[in-house]
This record gives sequence, C-alpha cells and structure tokens, in this order.
Amino acid sequence: MRGFNNLLGIVSLAFFIGGCSSEEGGEEPHIGGALKVMIAYEKPLPPSDSVLIQVKRSDGKIMHTYSSISQIPATGIPLDLGEYTIEGTPTNKRLPLFNRPSYGGSCNTNLNKSEANVTLTLKQANVAVQVNYSEKFKSEFTNYTTTISSPDGSLTYGSKEDHLGYFTSGPLEIKLTYTDKQGVVQNKIQKIDATSKQIAPGSTLALVFNHPDEENGDGNYEAYYQNALGKTGIELKKALTTIISTGYQAKSYNDLWSAYKVGDIRTDGTGAIWDVYSDIPSGKAPYLYQPGQDQCKTYFGEGDCYNREHTIPKSWFNDDTPMYSDYLHILPTDGFVNGKRSNYPYGEVGSASWTSKNGSKLGSAKASLGYNGTVFEPIDDFKGDIARIYFYFVTRYADILSIYDVNNNKIEEVFNSNNLGLDQWTINMFLRWSKNDPVSPKERVRNNEAQKFQNNRNPYVDHPEFIEKIWGSNASNTAAKDKMVKVHYKVK
Repeated sequence: MRGFNNLLGIVSLAFFIGGCSSEEGGEEPHIGGALKVMIAYEKPLPPSDSVLIQVKRSDGKIMHTYSSISQIPATGIPLDLGEYTIEGTPTNKRLPLFNRPSYGGSCNTNLNKSEANVTLTLKQANVAVQVNYSEKFKSEFTNYTTTISSPDGSLTYGSKEDHLGYFTSGPLEIKLTYTDKQGVVQNKIQKIDATSKQIAPGSTLALVFNHPDEENGDGNYEAYYQNALGKTGIELKKALTTIISTGYQAKSYNDLWSAYKVGDIRTDGTGAIWDVYSDIPSGKAPYLYQPGQDQCKTYFGEGDCYNREHTIPKSWFNDDTPMYSDYLHILPTDGFVNGKRSNYPYGEVGSASWTSKNGSKLGSAKASLGYNGTVFEPIDDFKGDIARIYFYFVTRYADILSIYDVNNNKIEEVFNSNNLGLDQWTINMFLRWSKNDPVSPKERVRNNEAQKFQNNRNPYVDHPEFIEKIWGSNASNTAAKDKMVKVHYKVK
C-alpha cells in the first residue's frame, strides 16, 4: 500500500512592523507586529499547490486570503497586534482520485509583541480507502474488481492492492464484482454511512474481502496485527518485531516434541510427521515417521528417525535462548538429512555432492547465487516455507541480531546487522522462494499451533504481502501512517 513520509514545507510569512494613524481625531497610532508562519505538511504536497490560506482576526474578519501558498508575498503582510487564526483549506476538486490526498488545518496565535512565530500543520482532510482480498479469495475467484462510489464520483480498484483512493465525503457504496468457481459473475454491495467513524477525515479505511469459508477474515487474529497496518519498509518490520515478541512464552527444547504432534501432522490420513526433507508432495514419501515413537536416539542412515532441525543453525546464535527452542523455526525432519545439512546456509546448488531421497541437495552454490560456498537446497515445494521462516527469525530477533552477525569468522553467512537483517544475496533468493512457493495450508496449521504453544505467530504466513513491503523492490514506498480501520466483508 502506498503511504507518506513526514515532510516539512516551510513558507515564511514575514509580517513587517507597521503602524497607522488617523488623519482626523488625533488617535494614537496602532502598533503592528511581525508574524512568521511555518507551514508544515503531515504528508507530502499533492502534485499541485491546492491549499487556500486565510488569516482571520479574533472576531472572524478575514484579514488576508491567498489562493495558494505560493501567492503569499515575500515582503510580508502587516498585522495589528491581537489574536488571529491561520486556516488552510483544500481547494482541489472533490472528485475522488487515486493517490491524491487533500490537506487542511488551522491554528490560533496571539501576536502580542513585535515578532512571533506560529506553525500551521496541514493534515489529510479526506479519507483514504485501500482494497485487499484474502489469499483464499484470490485463489478461488477471478476477475475481481471493486468500485467505490461517493456523492462526488467513483473509483474502480483492480486486483492490485498497491494504491489508495481518496474520497472527500460519504456515504460510500462498495460494489465487489468477481467470477466464482462455476464461472458465474457475482456482484456484492456494501454501504458505509456518511457519519461513520470508519470514514472520518484523515483516516484510512482498509477493506478486506474474504472467502465464505473463512471464519473471520484471514483467521481470528487480525487484531494481532493492528499496530502494523498502514506501515511499510523498516517501520513495518519494527512494528512486527514488537507484535511477535510481546507476550512470547518461551518453551523448553523438549516441549517441541509435543507441539509436533499437533502442528506438524500430515493430512493424508497416515497421522505421520510432516517432514520437509522427506516428503514428496507430487508422489509417495520414501518413509514416514509416527509422532513420538520414531523420535531420534541414534541413527545410521536416512529413514531411521526424525529429530528437531534448527532451520537457523543453533551454532549461528551460540545456542542462546529463546531462539534455541522457538517452534517457529525448528522443524521435525529426518535426523540423517538434518546431519547432512549441518550448519550450511540454505541456497541453490550448482553441483550436488549429496542428494536425499526426496531430492534435497547438498553441494556448492551455483555461480549466479551471489555466495561462494557449500549450501543446502530443499525441494521447490518447501522453499517458500524456509524463506518465510528466515524472514520471521530476523524480525523476531531483530534487536539482538547484530550480536550474531559474525560472518567474517565464518560462523554464519546470512545475517546482517543492518535493518533488513539478512545479507542481500539471501534476500534476493528468499524473495524468489517465497513468491514461487506460496503459503500452504500446512504452514497455516503450524502457525495456529505456534500461537497456542508459545503465544506468537509468523506474520509472513498470515500476511505474505508484508515480505514485499519490507524486503521487496517497492519497499521504499511508504504507507499511510495515520488512523486506519480494517473492515472484513465475507462474500456470501
């Protein structure tokens, strides 16, 4: 979603000392003052200067009017001492437009000496509306568009979710059009009353359209991410760090065995552990492990038992807690394959020295990867899982990650103490992996178990779009940072 950085546009209205005297009556001259007005923008200026500036006396009389800020004379304006209100009023057309906020505001000041300063902050005066569709909605419906109509006009949103529409007033009529799985075009209409706080001036309304099968939007955890809504880039990442760290309940390493029995069970009726190092989604797994009874003690080859795989090797963070037992990055996997992977980084193999029974590979990195060394490559079906785990880890432990960024000593090869948390070659690869292997039901089940088990979630499973907003090519685009209301509409 696009947003805005705080900018300061400064215009000085230098009011010169002046006086006036009546030619008749012998009155004492009026003494004036110099009032310097700073115009501050809460958001960047629109493409054209579209703010009317007025200076009003305490009795309401308009003393000076400027149809645009640029018309304020550089020589300044004389004013008598007294109380004044400085007002900025948006003058751009009321017609709804994409990415076009309007601005307004007012402030009071008392000119009681020869010189005074005042700052007028112009804030968003209209309402921004964003349209989103849940992952399940997008996977099952096609040709979806949303048209939002106001008394001043309409805007139609396509399937892209990266721009805001701005509306001056309500009521708003929201018409969703899509083609269902049977090929039937459906039209759904919702209305928002003009007096609703959802469309108060300066607010941002995020509409989310959900599939009928979804119980409560993308789950019952939308409030969990409330403080991240409307943010992007590093600001979003920092917000997520706070969210997924607050209330986190560290468990013991041994507790993971119990969590696996709930959050990592195959859905094919076998009741077996879901192992990313042995599973073949398009075929038959070479071996299956029953939860509990096939836990590793000793092993001699692939297929002997399963253990606990730190996808981020524990040697990279010195076996420190709470990372050592964080369920969200520790997967149940074949013990022998886990040992083969060792503490090598994940990557894309150019020349394999060893290949597991499901096709996972160990070998030298391919030349174009941006990394020279040995890497371990999971099969394509689970690359997105691994990528989202890494994005989670560097978000959850962002505040201490710099301690472990010691790749000059060859302990780890992916962490970076900068705000992004990962070396660039890793970011580039994980962006590809996450895009090419979207979030699966397996990951969602595991995420729900994580919340029950240790009271946090992987935000990049719930909101994979956050990945692009933080690490993607458009991550520098900032989002609306003011009041945001998120409203879910379930298609019925």
